[in-house]
Amino acid sequence: MQTRSESPLSRYVQILEAVAAARTGLTLTEIGQQLDLRAPTVHRLAGSLKSLDLLANQDGSKSYVLGRRMQLLLHSTLSLADYSHLVTSILRELVGELGETVHLARLNGTIAESVLMVQPEGSNRAFVQPGRELPLHAAASGKAILAFQSPDFIERYLARPRTRFTENTKVSEKALRAELARVRADGIAVCDNELDAGVLSYGHPVRVKGGYVLYSIGVTGLADRFRVTPKDAVREKLSHAAALLSEDFGAGA
Repeated sequence: MQTRSESPLSRYVQILEAVAAARTGLTLTEIGQQLDLRAPTVHRLAGSLKSLDLLANQDGSKSYVLGRRMQLLLHSTLSLADYSHLVTSILRELVGELGETVHLARLNGTIAESVLMVQPEGSNRAFVQPGRELPLHAAASGKAILAFQSPDFIERYLARPRTRFTENTKVSEKALRAELARVRADGIAVCDNELDAGVLSYGHPVRVKGGYVLYSIGVTGLADRFRVTPKDAVREKLSHAAALLSEDFGAGA
């Protein structure tokens, strides 16, 4: 009779633990050496984990890192206190530069969830308070996440019904595919009166370890006031902030 430590499930967990502890990933040979497992066993177990998106090959190499699904599970456990410790100073600096409300959003199933928000001093209107659900097809922070998901994820999302929030909301599959292509090419998503009337927002993807986009950083303001800020200036500042956030989330590890 197998003990718990010898069970197949335990071996799967041990492989995930070993890969998670390695900053640059592990090859199958290295996994086998660390866990004292035969090459065929490591190949079979790692293949199963990869098929479930719990492991992935890093940048097409032979090294294995945690997969997108595993990264999503790990980040879904972070609390508001965890985010505040990691990113508040970055958001505050961006608020000081742009003078508008800034927030961090996280992928949560088929929506983006606002998890942290910083407003300019004296502001009394919270557009994206923590906990607000932001649709992936309409919110700038949602589009910045959706555009960089896998083709299968995007296909599943586009197969779902979508809500039109204003007359500017893009809901057709053709319009959304074109919009997502623009986001990938431009590096920044825009929501101009598409979710909240009179509100202009920009969103930028934030990558975590493994290169997966599970977050976005967004800036939101009244359209009439915010429109005078050049888009290129917003893109530059969001891109810089997103790079700092990615480092905090281990993308540079």
